[in-house]
Amino acid sequence: MYKKILFLIVTLILTACQTTQTPSVSTGNTSSSSGAGFDKTKAARNRVNNGLTYLSRNNLERAKFHLDKAISFDPDLGDVHYAFGLYYQKVHEYDKANRHFREALSTDSDNPSYLNAYGAFLCERKDYKDANKYFNRAIKVPNYTNVSLAYYNIGFCAVKRKDMATAEDNFRKALNRNPNMSQALYEMAQIAYAKGNFSLAQSYVMRFEKNSSITSQSAWLGLRIAHYLRDKDEIGRYGIILTQRFPDSEETAIYLSDKKRWM
Repeated sequence: MYKKILFLIVTLILTACQTTQTPSVSTGNTSSSSGAGFDKTKAARNRVNNGLTYLSRNNLERAKFHLDKAISFDPDLGDVHYAFGLYYQKVHEYDKANRHFREALSTDSDNPSYLNAYGAFLCERKDYKDANKYFNRAIKVPNYTNVSLAYYNIGFCAVKRKDMATAEDNFRKALNRNPNMSQALYEMAQIAYAKGNFSLAQSYVMRFEKNSSITSQSAWLGLRIAHYLRDKDEIGRYGIILTQRFPDSEETAIYLSDKKRWM
């Protein structure tokens, strides 16, 4: 699940782990190009949004096509470099990703989306200290409406370095600001499960399921929690979900390899 979630900044735009939405990026420090009725900056923004839409669908060739068009229209637009940063991070060209994220920040050093995305990139590269600096800078931006995103990423970054106390604290902060953040609910369910607090873990899984589609990972977690709670109905429900919805998943293979254990 960690690999799939990665960071919410990427998740909201790129995955699978949950809600895919087409971003409409907008920043300061840009100006429209003058010309005979053709606004190059507006055209670049449209291409950025198209590129990120294709990126969210994992259609990397079409994403790159639109981003190349965007940068040809307005090579100084921060949104273009932000989107290229996400693209190159996705295709594991990390030097290029780093360069584009930094270029985006050079156009608008207080843009919380840029700060959060670059922090997520640094955390993926295991530069945890600097990652947290960028997350905290995003949090301090007064008009940032998605502070829960940065808190979630601080928590997720803490999970990667096995600092579970910090992770739990920041997932709670994320949920205090967005009680329906499915990714944070899943992480809290895992933490509660690891602590042996199975009733609490089950409540988090139930909240997760109300706010997100069930995944093979969440179903597997739910089944194990139900096993410890001796809840045969839930064990049966999750067993059906795994075998019918996710027959080829690793979690289903584990479940079927020792099915009697869970009954």
